[in-house]
Amino acid sequence: MSTYPTSNTIILNQNGTRYSYTIIKEGYYPQNNILRYTSARSCNNIKFKIPDDYLIQTSWGRGTSKHIIQCKINYIENAPVFKILFGENFQECIESTQSATNAANAYLQIKKPNTQARLSGIHVFCLNSQELEQEREKKHRSHILKPFNRLSNSMKTKRVHMFNDQLAINFTNITAKYFHPDDCLLLQEVRFSVQDKNFQASFGIQSKEKENQRNEAFTKVIDQGPIARDSYRNLAALQPELPRETTIYKTKKRINEEMINAISISILNISDQPSLTSINENPDINDPEVVEEVLKYIGKAGYRKITDILLFILPDLINRHVVNPDNPIINLRISGDGRNVGRKVKHVIVTCTILDDIVNLYKADHHYTVILYPGNENYELLQRMITPLSNELNDLVLNGLSDQDGTNWKINPYFSSDWKFMATVLGFNAPNSKYFCPWCLCTKENIGNKYKTCTIEKNMDQIKPSFFDNNSSVKPPPGHIKPPLLQMIPLSHYVPDELHIMLRIWDRLWELALQELKTQNQFNDSIRMKILAEMRRISVSFHFWQEQGTQNWSYTSLMGGDKEIVLKSFNFEVVFNEERASLINQLWRNFYQLYHMIKSQKTNPTQFANQAKQWLDLFLTPSQGEPNTITFKKGLYRPKDVTPYIHVLVHHLPEFMEQHQKFGLGAFSCSAVEKKNHDQVSAFFRKTMKDGGKGVERKSAIFEILHYENRSMYFAQKGTTDKYSRPQHIHVKKLKN
Repeated sequence: MSTYPTSNTIILNQNGTRYSYTIIKEGYYPQNNILRYTSARSCNNIKFKIPDDYLIQTSWGRGTSKHIIQCKINYIENAPVFKILFGENFQECIESTQSATNAANAYLQIKKPNTQARLSGIHVFCLNSQELEQEREKKHRSHILKPFNRLSNSMKTKRVHMFNDQLAINFTNITAKYFHPDDCLLLQEVRFSVQDKNFQASFGIQSKEKENQRNEAFTKVIDQGPIARDSYRNLAALQPELPRETTIYKTKKRINEEMINAISISILNISDQPSLTSINENPDINDPEVVEEVLKYIGKAGYRKITDILLFILPDLINRHVVNPDNPIINLRISGDGRNVGRKVKHVIVTCTILDDIVNLYKADHHYTVILYPGNENYELLQRMITPLSNELNDLVLNGLSDQDGTNWKINPYFSSDWKFMATVLGFNAPNSKYFCPWCLCTKENIGNKYKTCTIEKNMDQIKPSFFDNNSSVKPPPGHIKPPLLQMIPLSHYVPDELHIMLRIWDRLWELALQELKTQNQFNDSIRMKILAEMRRISVSFHFWQEQGTQNWSYTSLMGGDKEIVLKSFNFEVVFNEERASLINQLWRNFYQLYHMIKSQKTNPTQFANQAKQWLDLFLTPSQGEPNTITFKKGLYRPKDVTPYIHVLVHHLPEFMEQHQKFGLGAFSCSAVEKKNHDQVSAFFRKTMKDGGKGVERKSAIFEILHYENRSMYFAQKGTTDKYSRPQHIHVKKLKN
């Protein structure tokens, strides 16, 4: 019986004698040209292999007849030498070069002279043990193979391939033992290491299409990060499963080349740009590296044709039933945004989107960049940059868009942006001018007249003749001082951005509240601490700080989401008396309700108009009684505190709601455009994001952004995934022998 090699003891009954063996060195079989065998005359005429470097301790018999010896075999000059060690501490030795049996019987003659008994050397040396033979055969097979590090590269590859071929066969043979035939078990991948060299083997027929899909998925995720090229190279070096960085680069390049044929990219060079002047606004982006990089591209603009963009996305719009070929109309919205990068330059972006695609209007990827450039957000520069777009859009409005099926699509153009950008495109006055409103003839003197009713009373036909018809003597409506840059868009289709209406009116309300505290000499440390505590209560991060070298206090410029929270929840009782706070709280809460009505497509325009007028009445609540008397009740704000945004809220938004109820005013929000502009500037105007190539392609971040835009559209059209299901990981703690 034996459990070798778990135990190093083997017990065998050999011709009626019970032998006990302790394996000290199991030895190994030499190469075939050296290996010797036992004589066939012994042990049932069976030959047994004779190992080299072999040592065991053998015992048999009882009492005074008990034998304990050590048997040793070593090959000397390619021939086995058999030794038996015995006596105290096995100091005595008998050896034979003839056979194990000769050595065994020589030992027996010393122990029992003249005995007629005979020993089998095969039994004494345990040369017939199957367990020992099996273990030696395992080692013999590995012994005759060259170590991996001594192989040539081609032989290493060949051996690994042979190993994996055999592995696949074994896998196929064993599956029936554990899985049902209908389980469709597939061997996909195996990882292993040989002498610290890692291997990953893939099985089955490699699909070029699937490999491309996987590489495109990784490219999409890298773009979304974005992950810089060097960063991904380092990551791929740590994680062997990731595609190599060169593979990703080639995939990007292939997609870029394919997309450039569908949506061309032009770089416009503007040589004589106006000099930069300081921007009297807080920077949206103040990262020194980004500012430095943006300044390098002053005088360059990127342009993609709207026609190319529409033709590319049209099949998907039809498939999703966003537009209908039987009623071929595309409602196209143009938007613009300028990000303050530092205090001297803006990054300007002009986009287009499909108003009918309601579910995607709030997603930045569905606002497609048409023009982008760093520089001033002024009329003269924008006029030069926007000219290609203006010519193309005018042609689309006049002649429509012909698709590959011959369908001619009517283009209905719209425009939405913040007030400043829209006024620039319209060639209109600044908002602090006498005639401040692009849509009506209200003057600055009447802006706070709550009894005056203003409507959209101008149209583009009144504006165009004086600028585009040399024979016309008609003067434009007051306030229109320069030719509109996109004169093909009807004035009623210039829709104000609902987000900026909320942001700018919030700014005005907050400014008025703080101004009141300052007027009453209450804007002190105690009041500021109470405001900060109230902001913390409603989970808004807000701070005050004193401008260096002045007595002026600045405060955190909140984002839209935080401003909404303040509108809804800030309690002015922390800084005003109960009666005063109640009035201000009511004004803020009512405006919060109006803002949510603006965003809802289901809002009734008439109801909104009534509530907006009521809110203006509340805003203009007059004081009652004589000042400094017990009966005096202070009102809220004065007519001159009304801003152009409040004017639009009360007088024009109800009209826009009614005219564009199909889409809702929420469809004209520019939050996605602002996010796109901010994210692109922050990501691409960094040295680490430059992405190979030569010449202008390497140097131009503008070029990189537009290539990124093209790839995003490619991924959207192909439905490229951005995640794969994670496999269930199984850890085998101990491999069985």
